[in-house]
Amino acid sequence: MVILQTETLRGWGGQQNRVLTESVGLDKRGHKVIIACRPGSVLSQKAKQAGIKVYEMDMVKGAYLSNIPKLINIIKEEGVDLLSTHSSVDSWAGGLAAKYSGRRLIRFRQNLYPVGRGPLAWFIYSIPDRIIANSNACRNVLTKCGVNREKIVIIPDSVDIQRFDPVIPVNEDLRAELGISPETLIIGNTSTFTEVKGQIYLLQAFNIINKKFPCILMFAGDLKEPFRSQHLSYVNEEFRDKVIFLVHKEDIPRVLKTIDIYVFPSYLEGLGTALLEAMAMERPVAVSDIPTFREFIEDKVNGVFFKVKNTEDLAEKVVSLLNDKELREKLGKNARATIQNNFSLERMLDLTEALYKEVIHAA
Repeated sequence: MVILQTETLRGWGGQQNRVLTESVGLDKRGHKVIIACRPGSVLSQKAKQAGIKVYEMDMVKGAYLSNIPKLINIIKEEGVDLLSTHSSVDSWAGGLAAKYSGRRLIRFRQNLYPVGRGPLAWFIYSIPDRIIANSNACRNVLTKCGVNREKIVIIPDSVDIQRFDPVIPVNEDLRAELGISPETLIIGNTSTFTEVKGQIYLLQAFNIINKKFPCILMFAGDLKEPFRSQHLSYVNEEFRDKVIFLVHKEDIPRVLKTIDIYVFPSYLEGLGTALLEAMAMERPVAVSDIPTFREFIEDKVNGVFFKVKNTEDLAEKVVSLLNDKELREKLGKNARATIQNNFSLERMLDLTEALYKEVIHAA
């Protein structure tokens, strides 16, 4: 198969990780995968480093019409069989380019934002041969907005369990480098800083947590000013020196190896790649009680739930984990088993490859 993936966003998150992971995995299986994305985007850089062919184009709303003929030329020159789109702008251009070229079309959906009500939005969701959602929660949002349920296939995101393996040494953890003693417990979060990820609730809860159990709060993201100061303002001044913003984002397994309890306070999540990675590393996880996480987490079996946007309940659940090493170990082992059974890279690639072949060879 020859597959063209398109992506609009310049930054990095679970969606871009899915594009790259799938592209590299299918390339290793003998398929030709090409990516069309923004110039200078993180995806463009990482894809080139991984040996994936990249076409850079200005994937912005004002330029999507001019991108249609560019994508048609790529489709013809590369002999593309199927086009896979991921964000709104690239789905407009990519969807129309696929249809004009007579190629099969897949639309990915990985968030819980409602589908726009404009005619163009509805048209873009009506023309794909299949729509891939990464969770039941995501599919339910689409169907409530009127998208044909029969077109939607659930293929969850994945984790490379060989890379995210707590048994494999990853240059040890970061404690010595950061001057943190082995006895000090660390709670942390590695997701991108956006409002819906809920980091402010974790920062607020840290005031309560640290009074009951002194610890460190760690984030895998070097926030630039004024955002760093804005986030730190949620923490009492006496505890601010215990909040760490790392710059080791490229070495997430090593960061996760350093964290004792992973806290994921997101309140609007399609699935949560950062959470899956933490679970793969056998981290005990405390998460918001939302439908998405209920699909694969069972309270006090492979994770712990706290009430959404509730700093007091968040703090209470985290303190209970800080005080219970045996429970932390149990949750961590069960968390990794969940990833191995349901979210492995090979499983995601098997399901995606099979669907692409089915769509390409459909009558």
